[in-house]
Amino acid sequence: MTAGRESWVVLLHRGEEDSLYEGAAMAAAAASLGVSVTLVWFDAALAALVSDRLDEPDGPAGSAAALLAAARETGLIRSLACSASAVNRKLGIERVREKVDEIVGWPTVVAQIRAANKAFIW
Repeated sequence: MTAGRESWVVLLHRGEEDSLYEGAAMAAAAASLGVSVTLVWFDAALAALVSDRLDEPDGPAGSAAALLAAARETGLIRSLACSASAVNRKLGIERVREKVDEIVGWPTVVAQIRAANKAFIW
């Protein structure tokens, strides 16, 4: 998170395409307004990210992946994967690493939430 900048943490755990699109749209909108956003991917959402299901068009702006890619260009979006979800869902650690900036445990997630201005569960 950038010092002095408003920051959000969004915990993404649902795998439905419409939920992922909404989460991506919220993150993209926040980044466009200068808010630093850390996305933490869990469970079904992480499985969708790793399986490239975010690439499927679901909204007026295209796919969740397209929204996130555009938002990442701002330099204000960071993606983290829950280590337990990566292991428990047998997604393949190397494949998960390709999709996120870092794989972390709960202590790191809690520290991110404590440091953020706002946290959301999606």
